[in-house]
Amino acid sequence: MTEEVLRAIARWQIPVIQFNGMLAEQLGMTWTDLQALYVLANQGPASPGELARRVNLTSGSASRMIERLVQAGFVRRVPDPLDRRKVVIEPDEDAVRRVGGLYDSLNERHRADLGSFSEAELAVVLRFLTSAAVRTEEEIQQRT
Repeated sequence: MTEEVLRAIARWQIPVIQFNGMLAEQLGMTWTDLQALYVLANQGPASPGELARRVNLTSGSASRMIERLVQAGFVRRVPDPLDRRKVVIEPDEDAVRRVGGLYDSLNERHRADLGSFSEAELAVVLRFLTSAAVRTEEEIQQRT
C-alpha cells in the first residue's frame, strides 16, 4: 500500500505543478514568483536574503524576482521593524486575496472530497502531509 500511496502522490504532483504554472502565467509571473508570494503570505514578511533561502534562489535571482513582484504590485519593501536600516518584503494583502481566489474552485473540489473523510481519517492525512512537507524541506536543505 505504501508504494501505491507514493505513486498516487507523484500522479497528483504533476497536475499541481501544471496548475500553478498556468496560474503564474495567467498572472504574468514565473512559477518562482508565485512560490515567493505564497511563502510570504503563509510564513510572513522576510528579508530579501531570507526570502531567497525560502524559495531556494541566489541573492541576485531573488533581487530580480523581488523587483518584478514589487513592480507588479504583489509585494512591497517596508522598513524592518527590528532595524530601520534594513527592509523586509511583505505581500500586498489585496494581491494575496486576488491570487488566492484563483484557487477557490480547486479548493472547493478538495473540500468536497475531504468531506467524506472521518475526523480520524483527516487527522491521518494531516499528519502525513505535515510530515511530508518537513521531509521534503529537509531533502532540499541537504541538496543545497
